[in-house]
Amino acid sequence: MTEVLPVVVRAISEIRPDLGGNPDSITRESALFYADEPGRPVLGLDSMEALELLVVLEREFGVELADTGIRIGDLQTVGDVVDALSGARGGAPSEAL
Repeated sequence: MTEVLPVVVRAISEIRPDLGGNPDSITRESALFYADEPGRPVLGLDSMEALELLVVLEREFGVELADTGIRIGDLQTVGDVVDALSGARGGAPSEAL
């Protein structure tokens, strides 16, 4: 079974090559759009990049997030995306990934 976090990091790095220079800088705590908390790493995706990320991940994992009840607005961090995909796949909790 494919681990989710490395695939999400790779997809983000491909969509935003400027962030991909150091994939280790993309963590579960990285905010996708903006950070509510000072000091939280921020990827700064725009709406088109976020949509592209979801399309790539749906294709990669063979899931349709729209069919899962997951709301895009609830996906604020990389960890949220990992958890959503893990749940959509019926996978293990993200801590095991």
